[in-house]
Amino acid sequence: MSYRTSIRLIDYIHIVFAFFLFTNMANAERLIISKHKYNLHKGDIQFGVSEQTLVKEGLDYRFTIKSNSAGIFKLKKDNRLETTKYIKNNGVIKPISYKYVREKKDSINVIETFFDLDNKYAYTVNNNEKYEHAKIPYSFDRLSVQIDFQDKMKSGIFEHEYSIIDKGRVRKYSFILHSDDVIETIFGQTNTIVIKKLIENNKRSTLTWYAVDYNYIPVKVEQYRKKSLKFTATLNEINK
Repeated sequence: MSYRTSIRLIDYIHIVFAFFLFTNMANAERLIISKHKYNLHKGDIQFGVSEQTLVKEGLDYRFTIKSNSAGIFKLKKDNRLETTKYIKNNGVIKPISYKYVREKKDSINVIETFFDLDNKYAYTVNNNEKYEHAKIPYSFDRLSVQIDFQDKMKSGIFEHEYSIIDKGRVRKYSFILHSDDVIETIFGQTNTIVIKKLIENNKRSTLTWYAVDYNYIPVKVEQYRKKSLKFTATLNEINK
């Protein structure tokens, strides 16, 4: 083997070693905190599945909900992806960005919100159109609020109001203690706290059953429009 060939081989080995070292470091910094899967039903008919994943990436957290059509409803494509990125400082959650993607057979809708809460400012990009939110109160997005409220329940707080930027609209969410209940879940008979979520000036409301003895994991969700039940989500698998 010539001297030049030997040098090239050594350089190649260094590159490969550096690549695997960088990959391992990146994977080490990405920690999966939780991964839960839900079945989505309307009556006795399952129309979708949903997966919720919370990961820590370095100093940042990322919470993602991916929902897809299931069964015969795959023909009527309606897939959704929501993700929030935030940091957590002394127990305080500060959103950085939020993204919503809805993909149908013949269209795709993308909405992104970027936060600068130190300056009471955020902006939303909806299909390339930009909307500014100036002088707003401390606000969360549709996903980071779920993490924050779970944290509050762990500390004994079961009612709270939030300012939310909901796909570009500034809204008020109210979480209200509705009841307690014992229901059958993947854990067996499960003690739950039932929380009602109301959105100001909106016809939608949600009831969520949180498992008291399992870190307040949502085990059942019912979404209503006025008094009409639109769908039910039930926890069916925990991978983390």
